[in-house]
Amino acid sequence: MNLKAKTVLTVLIMAGGISVAATAAGKIFAQQLVEEAMAKYPQVSAVELSSTPPGKTCVTIASTEAGGVGEKCDNDEFTAMKTNKPFVEKEIEGGKEVYDITMPFHDASGKLIGTVGLDFKPEPGQQELQVVQLAGQLVHEMEMQLPAKARLFESGK
Repeated sequence: MNLKAKTVLTVLIMAGGISVAATAAGKIFAQQLVEEAMAKYPQVSAVELSSTPPGKTCVTIASTEAGGVGEKCDNDEFTAMKTNKPFVEKEIEGGKEVYDITMPFHDASGKLIGTVGLDFKPEPGQQELQVVQLAGQLVHEMEMQLPAKARLFESGK
């Protein structure tokens, strides 16, 4: 299919001064990935995907939280990328335990391309190791759908 056969119009979403491209046909593939992950895992209350768009610095490129797109990466993301290991923070929200987990994110070939941040509400009795393993499974499912980093910024579906 040539470029003219696709919807050519590109809209720039300005978020926090950072441009993230979305096509007129719909959301970028990264946004599709975070929404699908959220729908599949009821224990997850928020998902965000951070990466470095071409010519930019590391930012959130897709999020299930309004206003999340365009936020600059912080210590959570940089630590997960530098160590290539999960960065886990245990928090209390509304009197309940919640894990804020930032996982390194790779393309299907194993190349590090960013992070996936998850707000995870554990089931009663579920330990941190189990929560991190489930987060790893979720992220692995996302990674297997991604042949290369560039796909994140293309139109979904």
